[in-house]
Amino acid sequence: MTVESLSLDLERIGVHLSTPEIRVLGAMLRAVNETQGEITFQQIYANITSEKTKAPSKAWVYKCISNLESNQFITVNRLGKPRSYKATVETIMVGLTNSQSIQKSILEDERKELLEDKESLEDTDMQDVANVIIGIMTGRKPKLTSGHIEGRDNVRLAMIRELCGSPSPGDVLRLTEGANLLELDPASSGPVEKALLEAVQNGLTIRALLTSQIPQGQGPASLASFLSKTSSLVVQGILEGRLQLRATPQPTSTYRMVCLNKEKMILFMGKAPYPDSAALIYRDDNPPMVDDAVATFERLWESAIDISAILKQAMASSAKSDNESLE
Repeated sequence: MTVESLSLDLERIGVHLSTPEIRVLGAMLRAVNETQGEITFQQIYANITSEKTKAPSKAWVYKCISNLESNQFITVNRLGKPRSYKATVETIMVGLTNSQSIQKSILEDERKELLEDKESLEDTDMQDVANVIIGIMTGRKPKLTSGHIEGRDNVRLAMIRELCGSPSPGDVLRLTEGANLLELDPASSGPVEKALLEAVQNGLTIRALLTSQIPQGQGPASLASFLSKTSSLVVQGILEGRLQLRATPQPTSTYRMVCLNKEKMILFMGKAPYPDSAALIYRDDNPPMVDDAVATFERLWESAIDISAILKQAMASSAKSDNESLE
C-alpha cells in the first residue's frame, strides 16, 4: 500500500495524516520505541521539540493529546505521577474503528438528507414553481390553467391548495368516494381530511356521496361505533349541516372527483384509495365536463340515502340515553 492510497483510505474514515494530532501521535510512537512502555508528557514533548520544525507550545501538545484520547487512539494512566500515556497497534486500531464508525454515521445522515432532497424534488409541483416565477418577474398573478397531477403527495397538495383554502360563505364542495369515507376518525385522518374539516369549520359545505358498496350492518351498533371514534369537528359539521353524507342505494360508477362549486374540480384517475394521478380542471378550460360532473352528482344526490340524517338521529338517541342514565 502506497502512502497516497493509505492517505485516501484514512481520509474516507475521517483521519488525515496532516493534522496536528497525527504529528503528536507519531512523536508518542517514537517515544514508546525508546522507552518500551508508557510515556510521560515530558518525553512526548521532548520528542516533538527534537524535530527540525518549529517547536509547538505545551498547551498545543496537551490539546492534541486530549483529542487523541477522546478519539480513543491512546490510553491514559492517571493513577501515577506524572500521568503516563500509551499508544500501541491495539489503541490505534480502536481509534481507527471509532473514526470509521463516526464517519459511517455522518455518511448515513448525509444519505438520508439526500433522499429527502430527492423526494422533495420529485414532489415539487412545477406548475406552482412556474406560477411563482411568473408572478415575481411580472408582478401579477398568472392565470391558472388545467393540468395533469402526478404523485400521491402532489395530488394531496393540490386538493388542499385548490379546494380547502379560504372558503367563502355559500361554497359547496362536492365529492364522490367509497364507503371508507365513514372512516373519518382522528387516528386515520391525513392532511387532506384535516384540511377539509377545518374548511368546514370555516364555512365550507361538503356534500360527500358514497357510491361504492356500503358495508353490511349499518345499524345502531355500527353508527354508535362510528360516532365514538369520530372527531368533534365531524360531529359538529354533521349537526350544523355543513358536512352532508349520502349514499347511493346500489354501487354506482360515476365521476370520481372533488369539485368546488362549479369553478374547478380534481378528477381522479383509477380506483386506488389514495390516488397518485389526477387531472385539475378549471371550468374556463372545459365547461361541458365540469357542468356534466356537477349535474351527474346532483342527480345521484337527490336519490341517495341521507346518511347525515341517520347519524343525527343516532346522536339524538345517544344523548337521550345519556340523560336518562343520569336521572
